[in-house]
Amino acid sequence: MSKFKYFPLIKTRDAELKCFQHLSDGVLEQLLPIYELTKSRKTTKTPDGDIHRRIKQIKEIQGNKPFILDLCTDDKYINPQIEQLIDEYDGFQDWQYFLNVYQEELNIIPMVHLYEDAEMTFKEVEKFVSDMSMERAHLAVRLPYDLEPEEYQLYLKPIISNLQKNCTLFVLLDADSIRYKDTQDVIENYIASSNEVNMLGDKIEDVVMLCTSFPISPRDEGEDEYGEFEILEETVYNSIKQQTPIKYGDYASINTVQVEMKGGTFVPRIDISLDDKFIYKRYRRNAGSYPKCARYMKDDKRYKPMNTWADQEINLASINEPTGISPSFWIAVRMNYYIISRLKLRAQE
Repeated sequence: MSKFKYFPLIKTRDAELKCFQHLSDGVLEQLLPIYELTKSRKTTKTPDGDIHRRIKQIKEIQGNKPFILDLCTDDKYINPQIEQLIDEYDGFQDWQYFLNVYQEELNIIPMVHLYEDAEMTFKEVEKFVSDMSMERAHLAVRLPYDLEPEEYQLYLKPIISNLQKNCTLFVLLDADSIRYKDTQDVIENYIASSNEVNMLGDKIEDVVMLCTSFPISPRDEGEDEYGEFEILEETVYNSIKQQTPIKYGDYASINTVQVEMKGGTFVPRIDISLDDKFIYKRYRRNAGSYPKCARYMKDDKRYKPMNTWADQEINLASINEPTGISPSFWIAVRMNYYIISRLKLRAQE
């Protein structure tokens, strides 16, 4: 079992990376982040966006600290470079080449991409695992949390049986958004799947839960100007951790459905995570905007500053000096406070 307390999954978009740029080394050393590589912003020279620019940003954050690297296949964030990397030809040859290019600079734990060929075999996956595990201490794989027991055997045995030397495997069990799922069903599925994976032997480094319950529209969970909603990830984790060996992971307070904000349509909002719920303050730009949100948040006795970058930004906004006035900036603020608050909870276990 690894030393890591928390496995946050993020896409390499501007808001998420800004959050991570403001996490201290002491915090980052306790995390094993999972970066879903996305294209960068378009430029004249790179009209499709360039994934190498995103890798450079990850390097600035992580230094030599380990992280899991995955590829984002969402239509909004994919580009021809990523499409090439997920091609299964010759043991995912292009993905292997890409990972090897950065092997000296970065401490990457590669994600294994599953591919079942026409003969119902996993020979390309097996080749990838065999090749990659010769040089690396760990690989990772991401599976749905609610497969049938025999399906975990089907997908994981070809990986485990091809791990070379002392290489071990992180198994990420992904439930996606659980906001509107039956929580008890989610708990029972996690217990069953984690137990199934843990039975596969000592090549399993950690089994990790991954899910999110952040709503598409927090306002729908409360009032127009303020409200609260439950962090269901905590409910699930606290129910399953006594029943099965599993580590805590989530989407770092990001909803899996991304709503594009058109200019002029958003309402400023500040979100803060308590142990088991979020609270928010929300005021239109002509009714106080982010400074009013920040002042009301500071007046809320449930909000406990932790000397984070997020706290500094809330304080600046409260005195009418906000550093940023875009939703993206305040998503980064929310994530920053959330990640540190999750780590504090895990440290109490």
